[in-house]
Amino acid sequence: MADPAEESAYQAAYGYVKSRNFAAAVEAFQEFLGRYPLGAYAPNAHYWLGELYLVVEPPEPELARQNFKLLLDQYPENAKVPDALYKLGKVHFLKGNRERSREYLDQVIRQYSGHPAAQLSRDFLDENF
Repeated sequence: MADPAEESAYQAAYGYVKSRNFAAAVEAFQEFLGRYPLGAYAPNAHYWLGELYLVVEPPEPELARQNFKLLLDQYPENAKVPDALYKLGKVHFLKGNRERSREYLDQVIRQYSGHPAAQLSRDFLDENF
């Protein structure tokens, strides 16, 4: 269970996402992870940083990739794993690595067939491969 200060800091950072202030959200999540690198909300913070690096101007697909990969490596049982795998498939596609993209998308479909990320992966493959 997260301590109240950690939860409050996470909610404040996430508030920027909800209000679509993506640059402020990146800064808030970076600050959050600086204070709570192993906190209860750290996996979610990495996921949201990954998402945010894809929508800030200019996009930062490599930083997105690093955050999604860190979530997978450090929190393999986290509920965000299927979504992070799907996003890694998209990031690798954006970076021009179609083979690696397909590997991630196929992994989502294979390991998480009932999860919404599996259908998103199927759709992405149908549209782009």
